[in-house]
Amino acid sequence: MSAIRRAVINGKTIHPMKEQRGVVLVVALLVLAVLSVLGLAFLTTARTEDTIASNYRNHTAAFYAAEAGLESGMASLKSLLGASPIPTDAQLTGIVAPALTDPSYTFNTFQVQRVRTVPPYNYLTSLSSGIYSGLNAFTTDYRITATVTGPRGSRARLTQTVQHLAIPLFQFGVLYGKGVNLDISPAPPMTFNGRVHANSNIYVGAWTSLQFDSFVTAVGNIHRAVNLDPADRKNNPTIKDSSGTYQTLNFDHFDQDLNSDNTWNAWSTSDWRAQALSTFGGRVQDSAMGVQEILPPIPPAAYDPNNPDVSSHLMIEKGIAGDSPDLKEAKIYYKADLIIENTQGKDKSGNNVNLAPCGAVKTKTFYDAREKQNMVVTEVDVGKLTACGKMPANGILYVSRNAANGAVRLVNGAQLPSQGLNVVSENPVYIQGDYNTVNKVPAAVMGDAVTVLSNNWGPNNSDAKGNKKTNERPATNTTVNAALAMGPDRESILGTYHNGGLENAIRFLEHWTDSDNDPDGATLTYRGSIVSLWHSEQATGDWVNPGNGANQYYRAPKRNWGYDTLFDTVQPPGTPMGIVTMRGQWSEG
Repeated sequence: MSAIRRAVINGKTIHPMKEQRGVVLVVALLVLAVLSVLGLAFLTTARTEDTIASNYRNHTAAFYAAEAGLESGMASLKSLLGASPIPTDAQLTGIVAPALTDPSYTFNTFQVQRVRTVPPYNYLTSLSSGIYSGLNAFTTDYRITATVTGPRGSRARLTQTVQHLAIPLFQFGVLYGKGVNLDISPAPPMTFNGRVHANSNIYVGAWTSLQFDSFVTAVGNIHRAVNLDPADRKNNPTIKDSSGTYQTLNFDHFDQDLNSDNTWNAWSTSDWRAQALSTFGGRVQDSAMGVQEILPPIPPAAYDPNNPDVSSHLMIEKGIAGDSPDLKEAKIYYKADLIIENTQGKDKSGNNVNLAPCGAVKTKTFYDAREKQNMVVTEVDVGKLTACGKMPANGILYVSRNAANGAVRLVNGAQLPSQGLNVVSENPVYIQGDYNTVNKVPAAVMGDAVTVLSNNWGPNNSDAKGNKKTNERPATNTTVNAALAMGPDRESILGTYHNGGLENAIRFLEHWTDSDNDPDGATLTYRGSIVSLWHSEQATGDWVNPGNGANQYYRAPKRNWGYDTLFDTVQPPGTPMGIVTMRGQWSEG
């Protein structure tokens, strides 16, 4: 039998090879059909994915455009608020969306609005988070809304809340402005119970012991050294952490403790930040944590960022012809209900106020051994001015002396008027004797510089002994309860000059103690808030170490200093407001 089998159907011979060829064709057609379906599916999927990707790209582009709108609105709002703290609705409406580079995307809506639409726009609140947690602030909320549309119906809507904070500055135990470095290196033991903040750098080190009971923050850096000599580290301060336990600051940005071979371990910014936050629980922060500057209330047109101390000094200067409305708002002079120039009184409208019957305002002259010149002062007897009913109704008194060596002296100020009192001058101010010790009220003294003369200055006739040896001007225990805004004469210069630091921000002209540890010396008890936003421009005599015999003009007091917690709830009249603009809640949709 043949090996190849044949089938006969209807008399015809069917060859198997032809049959197999038919099957292959059918299979090929089926495979081609399946591949076509798969190819079409893949093509549809690719088109869908491309559409999705394109829509995602469009939405992302719209999102970034809207985000750019928020950033532009934030910058414009901050600029507007700097010039006009209470902008009009028209000014807010005048903030326009930024131009977009891609014309296929446009702002559908762009608005900068106040959240509160009727006065009063601000509200007093206690800040609950961040480095300013616990401070009271007058808060105005704004809302920036940006909606951007693009190709294929893409759309993104973003909203940013902005908080404009006006923070009463006398809530700080110590506040130093930009361009005025805060140097703290006391010889006797010292403790600060209030917040310490600098818009510049903080240099801190103690001859004996130095403690901080609250926040220590700087817009610049915190240096564990004295400003006069960065290599001089003295003793490390201790600072209460967030749980109230004192922790030692034995590290900073630049070095850690000494190694056994007397070399320093350098810290990176990230390591310093992590260690400081871990050790102090957020109570110690500086530029590494993004601490924001507290701006003085000076309008941008008058504020020179290259000379911020000179700009801040405007707050205490007299009003002059040509002052803009914004500058008038910044100068406390225009807020005073009583203005005394030389010995003449007037109200804020320029009407004369006859002070002669009071016998409260006189011209005196005495020698200031630090300034090395006679000072011609307008002396204000606070008690007599109160008794004759001439104290300003709003508690703001502006006093000035028109002379190159002009100054102001406050005497008999143990009891102040019940509404509180803020005495402001562009001149140096001298506080003689106890101040605000009877029925204490919220009080402040703001001047070019502030010198405290003890209770013994008058009885000792020290006006006539100002050019004598320091020990001929012995001091006695004195208490001052007032916020003090004033300036050091100039910055410390490495290897050349030291301005005395915070412990000498309040100036002295008497012999208070024989040495830093004199148990029988006189004490200055001080409760208030020390604010230094400027360098003194009129009282320019340099600080001299009290141990420098030939040039000695004072011996330092025993210092019982602290923040006055009265300011946590009530501020002195005319307290200046520091400005901080912060981002609030953010949302999409």
